[in-house]
Amino acid sequence: QGDIKSLRRDLESFAEVELKRDRAILTLIADVKRSSDVLATVFRSFSANGITVEMMSQGASKVNISFIVREDQIDDAILQLHSCFFEGKCDAGFIEEGQVSG
Repeated sequence: QGDIKSLRRDLESFAEVELKRDRAILTLIADVKRSSDVLATVFRSFSANGITVEMMSQGASKVNISFIVREDQIDDAILQLHSCFFEGKCDAGFIEEGQVSG
């Protein structure tokens, strides 16, 4: 708790800081050439299932994509993405080369 307060004080000199509890980070590792399709599929799936992305971060290499979601939605988010990317069962459709399939 003390470390968070100290970090918050340091950051507040640069920006407004709001601490939110009960959040989770979901990180995907994607093929750089398909990162746009992966993001489109993720957001379509999350939207169709009521999963709210509060923040997203993509590294400069486009390989690492992280999402902040509410902790009570993380299990559903993981299951939905697993269905889309590993089972071929994406209820919102799968984006491939800019086209919706499945």
